[in-house]
Amino acid sequence: MKHYSVLSKEVKQRLNIKPNGIYIDATLGLGGHTKMIAETDPSVKVYSFDQDPNAIAEAKKRLEGIDNVEIIYANFKDIKEELNKRGVDKVDGILYDLGTSYYQLTDEDRGFTYHGNSKLDMRMDPNGELSAIEVVNEYSEEELANIFWMYGDERQSRKLAKAIVEARENEKIVMNTQLNEIIRSVKGFNKDKHPSKNIYQAIRIEVNDELGVIRKSVKDSLDLIKKGGVVAVISFHSLEDKVVKDIFWKAKSDIDETPMGNIHKFKTSKTIYPTAEEIEENNASRSSKLRLITKLID
Repeated sequence: MKHYSVLSKEVKQRLNIKPNGIYIDATLGLGGHTKMIAETDPSVKVYSFDQDPNAIAEAKKRLEGIDNVEIIYANFKDIKEELNKRGVDKVDGILYDLGTSYYQLTDEDRGFTYHGNSKLDMRMDPNGELSAIEVVNEYSEEELANIFWMYGDERQSRKLAKAIVEARENEKIVMNTQLNEIIRSVKGFNKDKHPSKNIYQAIRIEVNDELGVIRKSVKDSLDLIKKGGVVAVISFHSLEDKVVKDIFWKAKSDIDETPMGNIHKFKTSKTIYPTAEEIEENNASRSSKLRLITKLID
């Protein structure tokens, strides 16, 4: 299957890649955006982050022969700390593509999918401490209900949490087929949407602390960029977009009072959406949006 890097043309244009600049791809994935930035100008340096060894291995194949990229095996919540280790405290641009890899979600060995017959897991970093099995079997009924409501927008969150707690009293829930059966018993069948879809999303977000990680990293990114530098964030669902939107709004509202008047530290740009042509070529891009913020003063 062909790999698409969403909104690549728009990202390339808005990052305004400069000779000898330092750029961060906070979400390496399969390496498409990193490759695009690195090949724009061989004098730039690109630091790319990923916490998934499998993704890094695949990206390295795509980036073979490209010498101006350094891949960092780390969660992007540690972006500032990892860059400081390398003597980098200011950069020209930072990109986040918050979309979860199709390959990761559909690989039964990784335990993200509700299809097939696989063991629950859902860790982006295979070495992470918390997995879906712990969430499903050890969280309280109230905790489960809150997760399903907040991260999955599940109307029957309390009923579903109760069903899971009752089921695990008889047998530990380890396989996706077990969890699917419980979900189906509560929600029934919907031909237009798999009943497990939003529940798996909610558990995945909890396992990986996705919203907390985004919040910390994007806040840190605003400290890292130089005057004139850009932070670009591609999001795919409303929960992550709201986190980014709130951070950008607060940053844009931050004002320095000077004898010459009030000066804004940041400016935001109009949100960018994929073109009809891109959606036709890559349907997965249909829910994406690109938010941008530029630093005006150090």
